Amino acid sequence: MKTFRTLLLATSTFLCFLSPALNGANPAEAKTIGRTVREMPDLSNFLQLLEKTGIGSTLSENTSTSFTVFAPTDAAFKKLAKGTVQTLLDPRNDDRLEEVFGFHVKEISEAPIFIEKYSILRMTTRQFISVNYKKGTIGDARFTGDVIPCSNGVIYLIDTVLTPTTDDLFQRLQKDGRFTIFTKAITASRQGKLFQNMHSLYTTFAPTDEAFKKLPAKTVESLFLPENDERLEDIIKHHITEQVFAYGKSSGGRRSLGVSDVTPFSAFGQQLNYKSHAKHATIDGAKIIETDIPCANGIIHVIDDVILPAEKSLLELIKNQKRFSTLTRLLKETGLDLPLASSRTTFTIFAPVNEAWEKEPYKSLIENHGDSGAEGLYGVLSRHVIVGKHVSENPKPYNKLRTIHGAPIYLTQDEGKSKISGIRIIESDEEAFNGLVNAIGSVIKDPMELPEKDITTVDAILFVQNSLKESSDLYNKGKYEASWRNYIKRGNEFLTKYSRLISSSQSNKLRNVILDDQPVAQLAREAWTSRNVFRDILRELEQREDRIIDSYLMKLPQKARFGR
Repeated sequence: MKTFRTLLLATSTFLCFLSPALNGANPAEAKTIGRTVREMPDLSNFLQLLEKTGIGSTLSENTSTSFTVFAPTDAAFKKLAKGTVQTLLDPRNDDRLEEVFGFHVKEISEAPIFIEKYSILRMTTRQFISVNYKKGTIGDARFTGDVIPCSNGVIYLIDTVLTPTTDDLFQRLQKDGRFTIFTKAITASRQGKLFQNMHSLYTTFAPTDEAFKKLPAKTVESLFLPENDERLEDIIKHHITEQVFAYGKSSGGRRSLGVSDVTPFSAFGQQLNYKSHAKHATIDGAKIIETDIPCANGIIHVIDDVILPAEKSLLELIKNQKRFSTLTRLLKETGLDLPLASSRTTFTIFAPVNEAWEKEPYKSLIENHGDSGAEGLYGVLSRHVIVGKHVSENPKPYNKLRTIHGAPIYLTQDEGKSKISGIRIIESDEEAFNGLVNAIGSVIKDPMELPEKDITTVDAILFVQNSLKESSDLYNKGKYEASWRNYIKRGNEFLTKYSRLISSSQSNKLRNVILDDQPVAQLAREAWTSRNVFRDILRELEQREDRIIDSYLMKLPQKARFGR
């Protein structure tokens, strides 16, 4: 019975979620959120606020849009100071009333199967609130009672009135008590305005006082000396990035840390490299110990180390690690060490560890290359150097990269594991000021592949057919997310190899369905939508093949032209 009731609720709220595409019901007859609140004696205080606000009128009368409402019970209002409700209802406080009430409303109806996937929500006031539905909390409130489906949304009952925060990032850090050194450094670096800017949204990675104490005492003291003003400014800017990057899934079109092809860049200008480990996650090597603290202009993640901007070159990073001693020597012998020390161009290095060079034929090549073999050695090394920064920790599932001599190598990710041309990346995205280093356990091979112009329509057809079969098999086994993610991976590979064989409109449709938009539920629908786009591509390719064959037959009068 409980399972059936949950399914019924999910279905009804999912229909509300789709309601903008449906014809609205007659508000006089519909069981809207406003009408439902009026019929519930335990929501009398909340009803008073609803009837005085503009959005409350919308909740009562609008059936063409759906909403999620977190409604405090009368018991929740009793926790407030005496006279609070009357103060809010005073006409002089209309703006505050709209803000408080709007902080209990989210645009779009969200069933529990959706809400339980989120870590933060963005309300109609455009402010964020933390949520953990599995633990039964939203902000400082707890969920209580049944979830109530309505004709234009859903109501969740909560035991505390939610208060929208007015604190910006800097104020929130100051009031917390754990960030006295960090806030002092923000002030000393004259970056307070950045953290207080209300015209944009930011994510701050905030090191605690304990994090600063891990640094040598003299280092911390030196940061506040006048001669180190620029250094301190760089460090502070490296702890904040524009846009909100939630730790968990977030509503309101925000991207999350760890989503494929999402890499935050700090205000300093370097990327912030996120990695997910078995029991924790890190940002630039610092452990994230608390996440998604909402502020008026963004969110805060608490970290246990100070993250410093990269100061070393790629060559210095490689030279300072014993596991790359063979690579360091070979770079010098081939002259590739010079560009890797320069700041004029950025590179991504896939760096084989020493053990990789002990395997044949590379061991013999290194031992016997002499003067005449230097060119061959250069060819091997250049397979591992890519111009530009290409993140390996959270890339798109399939990426075709070009080495410095133009050969293709393939960066792929499957089940959270990144590989370069089939070789597992041992350690990813160690950052230098002029690029990234990735440690790998083998030397990348350099097979000549079929020139792109020689790839035929038949090749593309076979690829799409195989993609459909693979994903359909997963779908039929109930592995909906695996099916959808396989379509993403194969779609990225298709665009790399075969996009010239289909129309631009089909290419755009494919790009739209293979975007990892972090859906929180309905993965079966995501997979089915992807399947339909792949089917359309297959039909277009088959029609193209027919036209090619017909054109060929027209040139051969002795062959039958019709009835094939």
